[in-house]
Amino acid sequence: KQSHLYSYPYAPLSEDKKKLLEKLTVMPDVYVAVISGRSVKNVQTMVGIEDITYAGNHGLDIVHPDGTKFIHPDQAKYATLLNDLKEELESVTVEGAWLEIKGFSMTMHYRLVATEKRQQLNDQTTAIILKHGFRPMKAHCAVEARPPIEWDKGRASIHLLRTTFGIDWSERVRIIYVGDDTTDEDAMAALKGMAVTFRVANSRTVKTNANHRLHDTSSVLTLLNWVVQHMEKRAERHRKLSLGKKL
Repeated sequence: KQSHLYSYPYAPLSEDKKKLLEKLTVMPDVYVAVISGRSVKNVQTMVGIEDITYAGNHGLDIVHPDGTKFIHPDQAKYATLLNDLKEELESVTVEGAWLEIKGFSMTMHYRLVATEKRQQLNDQTTAIILKHGFRPMKAHCAVEARPPIEWDKGRASIHLLRTTFGIDWSERVRIIYVGDDTTDEDAMAALKGMAVTFRVANSRTVKTNANHRLHDTSSVLTLLNWVVQHMEKRAERHRKLSLGKKL
């Protein structure tokens, strides 16, 4: 069994990657999950592939191919605090920044903000998030406000694998995890020794828990293409072996 936990970056999925992931999705021995910091609905729209698992909000919200859902039970207690947090964060938003609402979390994005104003916005956002009892998490030109729940992409990955393949999943499933964000390090650490992990980063100075580095998204395309070819050859070997037994 081959499992692919693909952490989706903050950009639309290219057609080349989409086609390769669609090929993997229809293979009987492959399980594909997309884990994102974005909301489930948003990442479903941006990826647009059916019959795969989508985990939004770093795994706080999960939708499986059969329509069943997982929502972390601790989320509800923080719902009433979100509106006040949203209003105060909106009050410090500057030109080029935008606040992304993701159900039980939200993110202040500032990659389009003038460079000289970014640090101030970062500091203000972080202080407001802490004031309201949420956890500030830094991402690519963004600060995310997460409820203080002990949950991240690492815990979400283990949860997905355990519920999908059973408690002995590590003995039966080969895992590939690809991510390009600081938040992916939680998954790479949790899967250490049980998966082959890749950090997408164009700088060697980026510290990572991953087994390997990929320079850019074109390298991800090369990796996915290799996996598709490997699984196709594997299926062909099994077909010939099965045919030989029948003969």
